[in-house]
Amino acid sequence: MSSSASERNPPVLVVEDEALVRMVMVDELEEAGFRVIEADNADDGLAELERHQDIMALLTDIELPGSIDGVKLARITNERYPDAAVIVMSGRIRPGRQELPRHARFFGKPYRHAEVIEALHELMGRT
Repeated sequence: MSSSASERNPPVLVVEDEALVRMVMVDELEEAGFRVIEADNADDGLAELERHQDIMALLTDIELPGSIDGVKLARITNERYPDAAVIVMSGRIRPGRQELPRHARFFGKPYRHAEVIEALHELMGRT
C-alpha cells in the first residue's frame, strides 16, 4: 500500500478475543475510515504485526488468550513501531500508567466507540 493510501485509510490492528466486541469495533473503525486488521488472541496479534509492518495503531484488550497479554502486546508494538498509536482496553483490569507504553491510552469497558476513535485520531496526529 502506498503511503498516501495508508494516510487515507490508516491500518489499525484490533486484538480482541470476544467476537461480538471485535466485530462492532471493526465496523466502527471502518466507518471512521480506517483499514482494520483483526486478531482474536495475542499470538495472532504478534503475527499480524510482523505481516503488516505499515500498522499505524493497535487497539487491544488486556485479557487475551495466548502467550502474552494485551499490555505486553502494547509494549512490543511500541518497541517495534514507536510512532504507532496504542489503545488498551479492559472491563476488569485497570493498569497503572507506568504499565503502559508512554503515549498509550486506556479505556475501561464498556467504552464509547466515538471516544476511542477520537483518541485514536489524537494519538495518530489526525484531528
